[in-house]
Amino acid sequence: MVVELGWHLSLNIAIRSIKMDSIIQKKIDEVLDGIQDPQTGLTIAQLGLVEKIRYVEKRRKLIVFLNRLGKSKACCTALNMALMADLENAIKEGLKAEFPQFSIEFRDSSNT
Repeated sequence: MVVELGWHLSLNIAIRSIKMDSIIQKKIDEVLDGIQDPQTGLTIAQLGLVEKIRYVEKRRKLIVFLNRLGKSKACCTALNMALMADLENAIKEGLKAEFPQFSIEFRDSSNT
């Protein structure tokens, strides 16, 4: 079974396209709400970096689709890319802490 969890970023409300186990949904929401960008103090969800997360039950995998440019202007792209590696690491560490049995994979949201 493959389940996707997407975020309506401007309202910061989780929209479930397919019903995912409520425990997994809650833990993912907590992880994304708990990781802050050190520059802005905004959470990952507020920054609009995670477009959706796909849960592949058979493979015990979470695939995180990132909007690598977030809500930034084109002139900020270089800075954004420099900070992105740290934020991806934080997302991966947070998800691995909650789901140690799952593998975590990142993809660009443009490749969905």
